[in-house]
Amino acid sequence: MKPFDQGLVNYQHRLLAHDYGQVFCRFDAKQQALWSYLHQPERIPCINHALLLNLHAHHEDIQRSGGYVQLDSEEVLPIKYSVFSSATPGYFNMGGDLQKMAEAIRNQDRAQLQAYAKLSIDVVAQRAFRFNLDHVTKISLLQGEVLGAGIEAALTSDVLIAERQSVFCFPELFFNMIPGMGAYSFIARKAGMAVADKMILGCERFTADQCLEMGLIDVVVDEGEGEQAVQAFIQKNSRQSEGFLSAQKAKARINPLTYSELEDIVNVWVENALRLTERDLKVMDRFCRAQSRLFPAQEAASQDEQDAQMMQQHAVNQ
Repeated sequence: MKPFDQGLVNYQHRLLAHDYGQVFCRFDAKQQALWSYLHQPERIPCINHALLLNLHAHHEDIQRSGGYVQLDSEEVLPIKYSVFSSATPGYFNMGGDLQKMAEAIRNQDRAQLQAYAKLSIDVVAQRAFRFNLDHVTKISLLQGEVLGAGIEAALTSDVLIAERQSVFCFPELFFNMIPGMGAYSFIARKAGMAVADKMILGCERFTADQCLEMGLIDVVVDEGEGEQAVQAFIQKNSRQSEGFLSAQKAKARINPLTYSELEDIVNVWVENALRLTERDLKVMDRFCRAQSRLFPAQEAASQDEQDAQMMQQHAVNQ
């Protein structure tokens, strides 16, 4: 695909000009790195439905651009690195939208759960499958708490870099669920099934150094040094980027991830959710209240209205 094809121009420009809602971007022209930040001020930094729509649109634009960005100067440069990070201090992501999930489960609303689950794995697949581009290396930068679905989102990258204060936990088993958006698929491939069981079934909090030792994290640096570590990795990797990418493709060929695998597991997740008892849901409610105390929803009503409008528009477009 040629970077200057007329059909790609709008998407190459759109990547930096478009408002993606809960995602914002910047491009480091020197390192040819597109930084995509989760940007969720005044709300719980979780994987809500609107964020999934934002990420899906952003990932589609990366793919449709052919992997190139058009700068204000009209210069067009390749995206050699896609960096996934968060703009919320102290948090990468706190996992799934527990409040909406509990509501859907109490209502036995299978359609809502399936819609949320399918969109989740669609977004995961876009990044996991490298946006269907051959020349992009994916990096996740983790600078705080990473819970549940947040870990799954981070694991879609080739390289995970974490600051030392980061902690990782799958809390799902506390309310009798499992993570369903790729946890077993990604952890088993990167660090082995024993590590996947330890993290998912143990409900423990793991430090960045522990995750490094288990093989889940690739680089750990001190607090405040994360972005510098990403830049250092890119600078070092630039001399062998083709070999590094080929190694990632070889690993994917040996143990390929398929969309059908993600789909089968997420169907298990939906059935699991619909069998939860009121006791399980009360535990989920306690997690929701704890999150709300950390992030008071000062603009919850307007955000919910905006999210509803976005989801309605998405449904119309479908």
